[in-house]
Amino acid sequence: MKNSLLALLLVLSGPTLPARADTPRTEALRVVTTLPDLADLVREIGGARVDVQSLYKGKENTHALTAKPSHLVAMSKADLFVQVGLSLEASFVPGLMESARNARIQPGAPGFVNVSEGWEALEVPESLSRKAGDVHPQGNPHMNLDPRGGAFMAERILAGLVRVDPAGKEEYERRHAELAKKLAEARARWDALGQAWKGKKVVVYHQEYDYLAAYHGLEILGKVEPKPGIPPTPNHVAELIAAMKSGHADAILSAPWSNNETVERIAEASGVKVAELPNMCGGIPGTDTWIAMMDLLHQRVGEVLGGAPAR
Repeated sequence: MKNSLLALLLVLSGPTLPARADTPRTEALRVVTTLPDLADLVREIGGARVDVQSLYKGKENTHALTAKPSHLVAMSKADLFVQVGLSLEASFVPGLMESARNARIQPGAPGFVNVSEGWEALEVPESLSRKAGDVHPQGNPHMNLDPRGGAFMAERILAGLVRVDPAGKEEYERRHAELAKKLAEARARWDALGQAWKGKKVVVYHQEYDYLAAYHGLEILGKVEPKPGIPPTPNHVAELIAAMKSGHADAILSAPWSNNETVERIAEASGVKVAELPNMCGGIPGTDTWIAMMDLLHQRVGEVLGGAPAR
């Protein structure tokens, strides 16, 4: 983000003060989310009472988003801000928060929602060191790719919407109940598919699909990144290919942003098929909603590991 643009925006906009929670709303609640997954869940629960904007578009590496002036404008006007947390957005959200000067959505304010609050994270580091790569102090942040994640995130979004718009409580709760039913039905579909995957061995590029693997009983045989956020070296690639051959890997799981030439070379050398999976909504056609995104994710894993539904 250019400093000159930031300075101009800060001059033109003063600090935004919080509104009274009991003030009747005359327009849609302005909601900003980081991931499009969160935007979808907000729309499902909020309906016509919300106007939602997502900072990510769906194809990015979630650790490498560059903040833009348009993001700052949206944050400065927001009534509610929703993030994943677990340090997923730590590279840009704190700076946006400080620059937006919007008291309504600061951490601790009614308009701030951290959907991972209370989540039992995987891979919480025992010690913090840059030698371990791009580590996250609270653990693996990719909870949006856990089949349980939709229901967990939706509950925290419901609570946030009710806090900032108590007049809509009845509608929000009704719509949340409808969503919860759809999520339970979807999870039953995924559980049925995953029965065929238990004990299968996979390789992942990044740690995005670790929750998915843990949920379905998949074994992660290796990772293309030697450490989180660290590009693979030729030696590491060679060692990984050897481990995949000796360990009889069943699939490589990669997101659109990471399904690159290195993954292609590993697949060719090892003879193991690649499943390109969404890592959030919107990155692949047919993934506009969180449920649709997870449906496609499970379908593509099933096409490689077995258990995919007939088309």
